[in-house]
Amino acid sequence: MTRPFSLRLETGALGRLERLARRRGLPPATIGAAYVDEGTRTDLHPSVEFRSTPAGRTAYVRGTRLQVWMALDAIRDFGGVEKAARALRIPALLLAGAQNYGQEFPEEMPACREEGRRPLEDIARLVPNHCFLP
Repeated sequence: MTRPFSLRLETGALGRLERLARRRGLPPATIGAAYVDEGTRTDLHPSVEFRSTPAGRTAYVRGTRLQVWMALDAIRDFGGVEKAARALRIPALLLAGAQNYGQEFPEEMPACREEGRRPLEDIARLVPNHCFLP
């Protein structure tokens, strides 16, 4: 459910938003709303950052190449945050933060997990110049 909200942007910020909107073929308001949502999520969950991927904007564990859904699977598979952190060689605090994010936004994890487990052929179509090792 959405509600209208108005805000004022500096001319430069508005121009960048409009340029990005044209590039993506989306209304500026749609992209602006996504950035506000990501910004509030990042402020509330500083262990998480968002990155653009071929599948869209995705939540990652800050400073790693690990998507949040992967961190949640590792926590489950290793039997807890501490064990997963040791196995992955990343701070337990980062994994705990990812776990908190996953608990607050559980509805996005299944889609991210499904997207991350696509066959290599599908990924090769999304990233045509990438080479996968056998």
